[in-house]
Amino acid sequence: MSDTPLLRASEVVAGYVPEVNILNGCSVDLYDSELVGIIGPNGAGKSTMLKAIFGLIPVRSGEVTLRGSDSDTPTVDITDMKAHRLVKQGVGFVPQTENVFSTLTVKENMEMGAFLEPDMVEERFERVCELFPRLGERAGQTAGSLSGGERQMVAMGRALMMDPRVLLLDEPSAGLSPAFQDEVFVNCRRINSAGVSILMVEQNARRCLQVADRAYVLDQGVDAYTGSGKELLEDPKVIELYLGTLARGLVD
Repeated sequence: MSDTPLLRASEVVAGYVPEVNILNGCSVDLYDSELVGIIGPNGAGKSTMLKAIFGLIPVRSGEVTLRGSDSDTPTVDITDMKAHRLVKQGVGFVPQTENVFSTLTVKENMEMGAFLEPDMVEERFERVCELFPRLGERAGQTAGSLSGGERQMVAMGRALMMDPRVLLLDEPSAGLSPAFQDEVFVNCRRINSAGVSILMVEQNARRCLQVADRAYVLDQGVDAYTGSGKELLEDPKVIELYLGTLARGLVD
């Protein structure tokens, strides 16, 4: 593993409207082959951080960098880079909502995911189906007719069609039943084990910390705590302030 982070967001200040900051100097590192979680209370800036990294909202100060794909390529400043250019750099993003084309089939969704490299569709779809065999079984079915968990699988699979090094996931378990939530976290680990580094925002904090190598707790747009998933699960302050009695029972 390189000592240089694959993805680094340093002291990012960002917001949606002028002179109102949601992020107030937030920093996050993601290393090769890691699954890193971002948790925190509502309004802490978790999803805003992903959107700032992916160029969907302007970064007012600070910077976002991505390590080059080989030792001869320098670190690239991707601050405020347009989304299509980020995809070409190897960064994928799965938003929380409206993340599939509901009237298109599963296969057509995958084709849309690889629109920048149409010649690679068949090869990439085959690899995605190795990770998610159900997508191959549902290839001709419209995405809108799938279950919530299956639609989330389509969204992840489509993001993988450009063979990203980094995958940004915004609340992947939101709105799903407990059974489908578990499946989403298993899928995240499966993608990560295939060599994709993942930065995941998640409101199911307990489950996120169980699967994350490391995690950040955001509060009011800054890093309140950071550590391994296990360390944060067992940290009394994190339990009291962010995880509640459910997590306390888990670690007692």
